[in-house]
Amino acid sequence: MKILVLFLILATFQLNAQNNLFQYNRTVFDDFGLSEEEITDYKSEGSLSIFNKEKHNSNLASKLFNLKVGQSIKLSRKKLTILKKANVEHYRLNYIFFDGSKLEYENIEKQRDKILEMIDTSSFPTLAKMYSMDMSKNVGGDSGWFKKRSVPQGFQDAALLSKRVANETFKVDLISENWYYIISKSYSSQFIEEILVLETPL
Repeated sequence: MKILVLFLILATFQLNAQNNLFQYNRTVFDDFGLSEEEITDYKSEGSLSIFNKEKHNSNLASKLFNLKVGQSIKLSRKKLTILKKANVEHYRLNYIFFDGSKLEYENIEKQRDKILEMIDTSSFPTLAKMYSMDMSKNVGGDSGWFKKRSVPQGFQDAALLSKRVANETFKVDLISENWYYIISKSYSSQFIEEILVLETPL
């Protein structure tokens, strides 16, 4: 039992480390053009949620995406109303993460150089499973779709530049956070529909 609890604690810690990069800036409602006053007013009525067409594949999500702005559906004890719709540019890549709080920079550089030499003979997902220091290794270093503003400015400048070519592999250092990466530009950016939903009690 103690071993299981310890595993869950470690898994949670690693998952949080992974999520820190892609949830660095939490201005989640900016894409819908709402003022802080409007957001506060809506929150006084109920709770706000964002549904993403790529991430949310439930029957409920499908019904919500078929509604127009202003329309709503009623569930057993709540009503869901579509407030806004937006097509938001998202990015996706594969990465290998190195934690500078656990490894000396020289050691990180040696490992990254070794991995870059192995790229031609090994797939990036395989290398991510072998070397990445966060939970993304379980999915081959796949970041999933994320918004540009959700990551630190330094990461935006280094990894999301339009001049990066398809499948380019390169290093990114976020020195202030002690986070170090090898990035593979494995996907092109894509516009994904999102809806802002207000949940209110019946």
